Amino acid sequence: MKNIIDVIAPEDQGKNIAGMFRSTALAMIATEITGVIAVFIDGIITSSFLGIDAYSGVSLLKPFTSLILLAAGMLSTGCNVLCSRLVGIGKKEEANEIFNLSLFFSLVIGALFILVSAVFPQGVLTVCGVDLNKYPELNTYLYDYLYGYMAGIPAVIMIQVIGPNLVMDNGKTRFALSSAVLCVTDIAGDLLNVFVFHGGVLGMGIATSVSMAVQLVILLPCFFRKDSFFRISLKKLRFKNTAELIKNGSPAFVKKLAGTLRDILTNYLNITVALTASAIAAKGIQSDYSLFLFCIPTGLGRTLITMVGIYYSANDLQGMKSLYSFSIRYGLLLSSVTAVITFTAAPLLAGAYTNDPEVHSLAVFSLHWISLALLFDTCLTLIQHYYQGIGQLKQANLLSFSERFIVPVGAALVLGLLFGSKGILASLAVGKLILLLGVFIASCIRCRGIPKTWKDVMFLPEDFGGKETDNMYAVIRTMEEVIRTSVQTQEFCRQHNTGERQAMLMALFVEEMASNAIRHAPDQGNKPTFVDFRLFIRNGEICFSMMDRGNLFDPALFYRLHHDDAPEKHIGIRMVTNMAKEVRYFSTFRSNNLVVNLNCDT
Repeated sequence: MKNIIDVIAPEDQGKNIAGMFRSTALAMIATEITGVIAVFIDGIITSSFLGIDAYSGVSLLKPFTSLILLAAGMLSTGCNVLCSRLVGIGKKEEANEIFNLSLFFSLVIGALFILVSAVFPQGVLTVCGVDLNKYPELNTYLYDYLYGYMAGIPAVIMIQVIGPNLVMDNGKTRFALSSAVLCVTDIAGDLLNVFVFHGGVLGMGIATSVSMAVQLVILLPCFFRKDSFFRISLKKLRFKNTAELIKNGSPAFVKKLAGTLRDILTNYLNITVALTASAIAAKGIQSDYSLFLFCIPTGLGRTLITMVGIYYSANDLQGMKSLYSFSIRYGLLLSSVTAVITFTAAPLLAGAYTNDPEVHSLAVFSLHWISLALLFDTCLTLIQHYYQGIGQLKQANLLSFSERFIVPVGAALVLGLLFGSKGILASLAVGKLILLLGVFIASCIRCRGIPKTWKDVMFLPEDFGGKETDNMYAVIRTMEEVIRTSVQTQEFCRQHNTGERQAMLMALFVEEMASNAIRHAPDQGNKPTFVDFRLFIRNGEICFSMMDRGNLFDPALFYRLHHDDAPEKHIGIRMVTNMAKEVRYFSTFRSNNLVVNLNCDT
């Protein structure tokens, strides 16, 4: 029998995956931006109203914020990876245990940051790569911003942890609203500080802390509702999951750690070769825009790692290939558009910080190189997050450490010695390009030639997804296709010796489930509803999976509610649900996901 996916129009394949990825990626990018937007806004307003020296002082504290995001990234990514896998296999309680453990550690680590900042501020600045004797006139600004900012550290970490889980639990709108409130609150607080309270750099830090707390207050109630998938509860706190959380968060930890070490060493290098404070200010402006723009690849990577966990746990090769290929294409498109805008608008973007000719010139130069770096970073970040999602942690950690530390620091050292501050500003893009070429060469060596298919670069087990003949795929859009797929399902089951009765019931089940999805789909104008269908039969076991983005429908709950109906009604759903070993339904990224496992009759 010809594999059904071969007769489906190519443009229909992966429509649901593409739609979910796009909408989720935008939400995840917003999550990442939340972690840096307040500091970004503080930088612009500080430089505009408090002077370039005040901004230069604040900019030297960037490695400290990187340390905070280091902890947040480890907890958030570890939580994200584990929760997506557990959701995919129907283990809701275990997913909630991981979520609550991550939240607990967020509070503990946030409190430790506050304690260290309050008791050892000079040590914090030294760790950040700041030579307190080089530019003593900047020290006051450093201390003031540190004292104002530190109160909001627990909120920063907690938002990074709960944001992706809220998005997974269909809460994209709520999170987008909270991010908008954060921006408005921080801008209003900064302006009030400048024009009303005259609190200087200390007031800027306090405004940031307040805005973070406001966003957290908006988000937390979502995790106390009875209908929430993820709920905050001390009863669900299990410390036995700590090792697994750290293990799966280790690539994010390595990446952030390497990035922090890079920032610290680059601080030292830049201060060493800088002839004036203008070079320090330009590097600070580059760091600000880097943090902001690179939220795009990071958000794309976080989306990929979350969705990969679901398809990887389902052993779905076609879904994995569609997801990975689309993430690369969409990521490059989004980054290319952003890069062109940034390159073109570089003079305006630099002008948002300063009118000083020397600083402005160096800042424009740095933004041009950031534009190029964004494209390279998108590819590297997606590859690294994909490795992490499929459990290839060694490859993920090696790539992260090379990309964030070894290569960029080496490039900064060489280019800094040759070209001074301009060399350091350009090293960000040069280092990423070198590493991307290295990844391509390594893939060629592994494939013993240039990779020709997506599977050649996906590091999947040889038997992942089973044989092509053991899989039946379909993309269903109309009632006519429902009937056709039902007939083909029965024939497919017969060819795999499931037994005539079971083949008939599976055909009925497909017809009833797909019909529900098509008939009760929300009105989308002229856009059809796509139902992704897969039937996998191997070694006497049947795995049925279906996904659509229509109205939420749980067949197991439907069966329980309608078990007293007339016997002839919903017979397919009734019989298959009753004979199944396992029925898993979960709604994530605003989609219906159903997985049914059962044994063959033979």
